[in-house]
Amino acid sequence: MKKTIILAAIFTLCIPFVASVPAGPKGEKIIRNLSESLYGEIPLDLEEDLVLGSDNDEKYLFYRVWDIKTDDQNNIFVLDSGATRIQKYDKNGQYVQTIGRQGQGPGEFQRPIELTIDKKGNLYVCDMAKIHMFDPEGKFVKTTKIPFFYMSFAADGEGHFIVTGRVTAEGSQNLGVMILDSDGGILKKIAEFPGLPVHETGMTVSHDYSPQIRFAALASEGIVYGYNLDNKIYIADWSGKNIITIEKNEPPHAIGQKEKRKIIDDLTKNLTKAGLGWSNSMVEKMANLPNHRPYFDRIRVDDKGRLYIRRRKSVLDESEDSTFDIFGNDGYYLYTAKLPFTPTCIKDGFLYHSSYEEETGQVKVIRYRIKNWNRLKSAVN
Repeated sequence: MKKTIILAAIFTLCIPFVASVPAGPKGEKIIRNLSESLYGEIPLDLEEDLVLGSDNDEKYLFYRVWDIKTDDQNNIFVLDSGATRIQKYDKNGQYVQTIGRQGQGPGEFQRPIELTIDKKGNLYVCDMAKIHMFDPEGKFVKTTKIPFFYMSFAADGEGHFIVTGRVTAEGSQNLGVMILDSDGGILKKIAEFPGLPVHETGMTVSHDYSPQIRFAALASEGIVYGYNLDNKIYIADWSGKNIITIEKNEPPHAIGQKEKRKIIDDLTKNLTKAGLGWSNSMVEKMANLPNHRPYFDRIRVDDKGRLYIRRRKSVLDESEDSTFDIFGNDGYYLYTAKLPFTPTCIKDGFLYHSSYEEETGQVKVIRYRIKNWNRLKSAVN
């Protein structure tokens, strides 16, 4: 049975002024948006379209779904880290094939955590410090080793990768965006941002407000990335050149004492479970909380080039809904939208999401059709 979710709308009648500066210091176009979206809050009218998941059929049994992608034929690829495999289904949800399995041999996985598909239909799977490549038929091609701690990646279809990760810097683990060749060698550093400082113990401790680079691949234009403690998002081509810098005029949100205490208490509990009985004061020093809450914590893109930036909620906010700022492919702040989940993939008028049912323990992959997809603007004009 199909289910429909209609998310409430709030529209604004006035359009705030937005400044566009033709060329910035790096030659890119700079779009300076005000804090309010041009067209207010958009109601995303969602209808449950397809559900995958069954305890009675191994081909549809999921454990821990970490990523979902679709190709140009709308085939669905589900990366199941718990089962250490990728399941491929056609657009109607019919099982096609299994790609990979647990092991250390060619085309086998140890801990797969992300996948991407290039413009030629090749499939790439990030597996710890490796990227495995498969051709469009699912046949293993090669493995590339990554020379640093990986965070996220994209492939350009020409043998290069753009990867985010931790790079070594004196006294800290800075965060970088880099272009790698097909053998994992660093060709170019696109950007670098401050990371967590390294404690005298040689350790760093991450938390909900840790500095991070968020990143996504655009359909054919390149990449989009941003440093979560800044109010800027960057769109770059495959060569790493910034094309558009998007700024949002939003003041930073100071971290209150209750927020700070919850982060420290949660960290202390987790470290204690891990056998590290540190005091709260020691954990607070290790955490090195920033001066303000991150602006965002997720980036999603669709095939129209729109950006969906999930705002970072306070750790004290227990509501299920998340707020997304939606920017057009021209860099303008078009809408805000609220969703009860964060979609893994947005393409061709559909949202893809994995869910865990506490009552049954079953993991499902759900595709929602956006009934008002064609009403969403892709740009101001």
